[in-house]
Amino acid sequence: MSDDRKMLSFSAAVAADILSACSIPGGSTLTEFADAYLAKKRKEARDAFIEEMAKGDVQFDPQDIDPLIDVIMRFSKAVADGAARENLCLLAKVIAGLKKHKALDGDKFRKWCGILEGLTRDELICIGKAYIVMKRIAVTEEGAASMFTKDLIAELKSGGYDGEIYALLASVSRTGLLTPVSAFGSMAYMFTPWLKELGDLASIETLVHP
Repeated sequence: MSDDRKMLSFSAAVAADILSACSIPGGSTLTEFADAYLAKKRKEARDAFIEEMAKGDVQFDPQDIDPLIDVIMRFSKAVADGAARENLCLLAKVIAGLKKHKALDGDKFRKWCGILEGLTRDELICIGKAYIVMKRIAVTEEGAASMFTKDLIAELKSGGYDGEIYALLASVSRTGLLTPVSAFGSMAYMFTPWLKELGDLASIETLVHP
């Protein structure tokens, strides 16, 4: 039995015990639901991977086998850990981008998995908007961080965000894609080289569209 199946079966068993202890019916069917859920997640992952490779017209060569297996194993772990479909699609885009840049490598992909697999929908949108704003800002400009932050906040507000914007920026900054900086006595955020690198690998500006 695979590790993800073991974990899901264990979780289902624990949930069943809790339901039984609380005299709530339905615990006996949880394992069946767990199996169905796992099958659904695997299909989502396979479909996301195939779709993104087809979009990018990516073809793998015999010399790609070893790094590709390494990458797929890590991709599979993201699936087992419950990554959302949108996150899996983004990870598949990264795989396609690594192949196109002749940089298909397990360590490089693990870096992006660690950053992207657990992000929320709001964080993904923030990253997409940050990339759009980044392309309009020259790093050498005086006050670039203040301009970037101001424009990003405006982009987020246009997308319906308001009071939670600074909390969202702080959350995204933990990924290393944005970094907090001091700007004329106030807090601002600036894009990092990782954001540009991610944008070069995957079309992250499309993340802003639901």
